[in-house]
Amino acid sequence: MTARRQKIFLVTGGSGLLGSRLVRKLLEDGHRVRVLDTRIGELRDIRTHPKLEFLGVGTGHRSGGMVDKATVYRATRNVNVIYHLAINWNGYTWRHSLPLPELFDANIRGTHNLLESARSRKIDHFLVSSSAAVYGETQRTLSSRDRSLLKGVVDEESACRPYLWDGDPGPGYAVLKLAIENLCLMYHHTYSLPVTVFRIEYVFTNMEQFKDGANVHVDDVVRAFSIATLNRRSYGQVFNLAYPVPYMSIRKISRMLGWKPESTLNFLRSRRHNAIKQF
Repeated sequence: MTARRQKIFLVTGGSGLLGSRLVRKLLEDGHRVRVLDTRIGELRDIRTHPKLEFLGVGTGHRSGGMVDKATVYRATRNVNVIYHLAINWNGYTWRHSLPLPELFDANIRGTHNLLESARSRKIDHFLVSSSAAVYGETQRTLSSRDRSLLKGVVDEESACRPYLWDGDPGPGYAVLKLAIENLCLMYHHTYSLPVTVFRIEYVFTNMEQFKDGANVHVDDVVRAFSIATLNRRSYGQVFNLAYPVPYMSIRKISRMLGWKPESTLNFLRSRRHNAIKQF
């Protein structure tokens, strides 16, 4: 009997905050991981791991990485699952500006390359990192004067108005994220590619980021991706990922996949405990 081939997981944008945490979790679980990114970033300390492979490092964000068809086709060879976390976005110089030609060319073309490869190679599951910014204004971004404009709680069925997003890094980012979502979901409905979309609130790892308004711990987001992977209940679905605050519902993912923001809750309990001790 031939040995069963080990699953290979592709993580686009694997060198960033969320991507690097997901890569480390997959490696801890014994999986083979391929990272498609233009830099090594936060994976530098494990770049020689025997089960970790990099593609696209050192190429330009406008023509390399996921934007290059040949690189994408090579990256998806023998892959079972794709985690699409990459976004070619210079958040420092493009903050609250609208360089739409550059934004849409690199990111829509890159996402399309990945989807086409996933379709032709019959990838088992395509999971996408989107953003809560697609909803536009939320209670957190509205000023006190304007909060009356917000109607009820934002859930996955709420209307998306990304052009109203006034948080970082600006409305162009929110518009782009919704476009990527819709492109991926079109491939699910048109070609039966198993796709799952996560609309993620600001992610944090430490107190400083939490104080700056971040909402959900990165480990909770990684766990959501893990729970959803190859879970048929998640196919074709969009899920909010956030700490359960008044303006955003996480009932859907809790009900369907049993996910709860446990790391966020533990972080808050620890913070409260330390505050009491100091008092």
